[in-house]
Amino acid sequence: MSWLLQAMQPSAGVYVALGLSVLYVVLFVGLMYAFMVVNPVANVSIHNRNHPRIIVRRTLGVLTCSVVSLALTAVTLRAWQKRDSSTDTSAAYTTGGAVAGGGGNGWLQVGEQLGLAAHRAPGSLVVGLVLTAVLYTGPLVLDYMDGSFTWANVIRFAGDLRTLRIKQRDYVVGPVSEELVFRASIVPLWLAAGIPPHLCIWVSPVLFGLAHLHQGYRLLAEGTHSVKQIIASTALQLAYTTVFGWFAVAVFIRTRSVAGPIAAHFFCNVQGLPDFGRVSEFQGSVRYALWLAFGLGALGFALLFEPMTRPGVFV
Repeated sequence: MSWLLQAMQPSAGVYVALGLSVLYVVLFVGLMYAFMVVNPVANVSIHNRNHPRIIVRRTLGVLTCSVVSLALTAVTLRAWQKRDSSTDTSAAYTTGGAVAGGGGNGWLQVGEQLGLAAHRAPGSLVVGLVLTAVLYTGPLVLDYMDGSFTWANVIRFAGDLRTLRIKQRDYVVGPVSEELVFRASIVPLWLAAGIPPHLCIWVSPVLFGLAHLHQGYRLLAEGTHSVKQIIASTALQLAYTTVFGWFAVAVFIRTRSVAGPIAAHFFCNVQGLPDFGRVSEFQGSVRYALWLAFGLGALGFALLFEPMTRPGVFV
């Protein structure tokens, strides 16, 4: 129960880490709306998130937040390094086993803590994609049965990603900006402040979920949904983003790279929530086979996570 005692008697570093984390959530949502308010689109509501020009403004907001968050975290980590190296070099902060002490290459070590080291990206990318694909075995089988896996669809997807702002937002801007803020900027602060990794995994994603609650206000402003529908939709999104966050933070800590979480986020955004209801469209042995695919996907994910993220395997 040492972690509980630590949580009850936090150090100054913990307060700094938590304070900056809350600030990042506020900036993430606030800057997104600020760019729309300061430079409004004529005759278009700021809640019309799919309007191309609104997408551009929201994109500027979240990318600005990403840069500011990374910069603040980097400066804070470097300051802690210098303080630590001037007092007790044996107490250098670590992130996933990577010591971040003082010295001439301190900024490179900060980059490692932020998960931005290029040499760790390929392994993390493989881990993130493979684990997510295994977890989505059931939905992928359904997509295969629907005939979704064709070159025509691949070419169409690539074309849409190149030309449609909605696709760029959902599959590029969203995964990159959100992982840079909620994983690369927040998690290293928590770890460096002495918050145990398991608390980082289970608790920090709540901030990721809270940052999506403004979607409920958007639905309310549109006036096309009942309060009950808005509450249900918001609760589902909070749950989904939090659960995904558990996985993303675990991959970030284990692989020491933000590449894996970004890849997993991209995959999940493309696939969406698993549609279990589609299984009921089939009968007999086919339906049982599909349920088996869903079950094997979950089992495979559970069995593969530890060995795939073990040091020396892919990372």
